[in-house]
Amino acid sequence: MMFKSNLNFELITRVISEVDSFRSLCIFLKEKNFKRILLVLDNNLYKNSSYTKNYVFKLKEKGLIKYTIFFSASHEPSYQLLDHTIKKIKSRNYHFYDSIISIGGGSTIDFAKGIATLLKNSGNSLRYRGFPKKLNPSVPIIAIPSTTGTGSEIAYNAVFTDLKTNTKLGINTKNNYPVLAILDPKILTNTPIKTILHSSLGALIRSIDTLFNKKSNKISEFFSEKSFKLIINNLPKILKNRKDLERWSQMQWGAYFSVVALLNSGSGPAGAISYYLSTNYKIPQGMGYAISGLYFFKKNHEKGFYNYSKLYDLIEKKNNNKKLSKKAKSIYVLNSLFEIFNKNKNFMKKINIDSQTVKKIANNISTKITLNNPIQLNQTEFKEVVKDILTSRLINN
Repeated sequence: MMFKSNLNFELITRVISEVDSFRSLCIFLKEKNFKRILLVLDNNLYKNSSYTKNYVFKLKEKGLIKYTIFFSASHEPSYQLLDHTIKKIKSRNYHFYDSIISIGGGSTIDFAKGIATLLKNSGNSLRYRGFPKKLNPSVPIIAIPSTTGTGSEIAYNAVFTDLKTNTKLGINTKNNYPVLAILDPKILTNTPIKTILHSSLGALIRSIDTLFNKKSNKISEFFSEKSFKLIINNLPKILKNRKDLERWSQMQWGAYFSVVALLNSGSGPAGAISYYLSTNYKIPQGMGYAISGLYFFKKNHEKGFYNYSKLYDLIEKKNNNKKLSKKAKSIYVLNSLFEIFNKNKNFMKKINIDSQTVKKIANNISTKITLNNPIQLNQTEFKEVVKDILTSRLINN
């Protein structure tokens, strides 16, 4: 099989998907001869999950964990917190590690990436904001995610906020790629439902965003479709039965596939809106991205883009009416998405943005970010979408 266009596809991180993954982790540590481990751990997860506590206890019992950092921030980590943590580590002469294990959500894993970079590179963290070059190799990271959506366990991006300027720039280097990602569904069973919902909806919308992105290709589209099918059909069932480990595992792979697609294509305009909502209104990045993407899809459909119909056959619970038009199938897909959001809107953060602020935001966010949108939106249409997002009942209920 040969594709007409040239492809440059990349997957770097090794992945283990397994219930009770501790044994496999130990085998990997032995293979790599990792003996001096820094543990970066989500504090809330540790407090509320007996399984996670037992996991950590076993690691400490083997004498592998030399120091533990608890991450407690409710949002993305800051450069300032990173600098403070690095100073604390080095002051205790605990900075000679051969690996880092991070257990938690995307922010916890991102924080571990920042630590891994700063332990091997001198200077404060703002020196490495953006996409730094010519770095020393970072401390190897093993990522064990507790959410289904951020994808930090297989991506090289790490989101950090500068508290002085209220901007996100991150520390984005391919040195950040984890050497191992462990998808253990038991880790997820004690994660707060709000956190799971935010990250999962973000992954669901990402699967669509990457599928119809102008930078997509045949390989990335394959992963986008797999991601959509796994998440759309398993998320409602997970919300009803949180003990179903098989469905949790399918959700983990759905989120994983969405990030694989993103890393090998691109994202649409929803990313810029979610950035604004996150930095100014503390709306979780996944949720802001999900809601923004949803309204861009709606506008695209209204303008005659009916390709969302391609997703119709991937939804399990539906009337199998093959005679439906492309437009009708597209409507069904979009209605299915809105239904999931509306059923769970009580878990979404409420904000209040006045009409003048809505207008200001719409004017300030450049329409250039719509370049990857499958169809062109003019200035007026773009502002209409931004207004729909910011006045949505989903975030103003």
